[in-house]
Amino acid sequence: MNKYFLFRGCLIPTRLPFLERSSLFVLDKLGVDHLAMSSATCCVEPIGLRSLAEDTWLMVTARMLAIAEKNGRDILSLCNGCYLSLEESRQELENESTRTRVNAVLGEMDLHYGGNVKVRHFAEIVREAGEGKIRALVSCKQDRLKLAAHPGCHMVRPSSKLNLDDSFAPKVLDEIASWCGSEVVVSEEWPKCCGGGIAGIDEKISTRMLDDATSTFRPGGANCILTPCPFCFVQFDIRQKEGLPVLYLAELLALAFGATPEQIGLKYHKTRLP
Repeated sequence: MNKYFLFRGCLIPTRLPFLERSSLFVLDKLGVDHLAMSSATCCVEPIGLRSLAEDTWLMVTARMLAIAEKNGRDILSLCNGCYLSLEESRQELENESTRTRVNAVLGEMDLHYGGNVKVRHFAEIVREAGEGKIRALVSCKQDRLKLAAHPGCHMVRPSSKLNLDDSFAPKVLDEIASWCGSEVVVSEEWPKCCGGGIAGIDEKISTRMLDDATSTFRPGGANCILTPCPFCFVQFDIRQKEGLPVLYLAELLALAFGATPEQIGLKYHKTRLP
């Protein structure tokens, strides 16, 4: 059985701790060996911060990969952006000369990275558990939910770096939702960006992107949005005009596995479930 360091990122522990609660509930039900990652820092988010200082990004992410390797664990991410940042770093560090240059600095921290860590996404762990195991754990079918599935950008793009799901017509969320008894009624062939990445730069453009991304959800018959990304969650729950409630992927699974709304903090959603 694989052992993981749980990488929560920044947004979940600072603004959305209830998403961590549902994630832990699900991982425990699945029997996943996980520990909180000690001395974790920001992943140096792959769009804005990385573009300002790529060497800093690589060193910061390499440090966390090295900590995981030193402890004999892979990294399990609860956030799309963290998943992309850490996975891109892992791939860049497959280059021996790059790894040697980075290890020269890591050595000053009594760390060394040998290239033996995997970076996994929460959705990937659930998919690998398999339909049989997920259905066996379902005690409360979520059949009242008609879902619009929104994977978010950084679970499927760039396709040259990520292979968790197809970048065109992704299906992982649809599959997992069906195992929970829900129906996905809107599934984007080419997932649109929610605009969260530029919300702090140009709110008007961000809002237009969000409106465009959600424009087909309610007309398609959805009464709830499903996403595995905490940044998308914030956009949908706080800034979305359509008024559709949103579930983080772990919340859907936790409810299906018998968690009560109180256990996983659904009261902290701005828009309540149907």
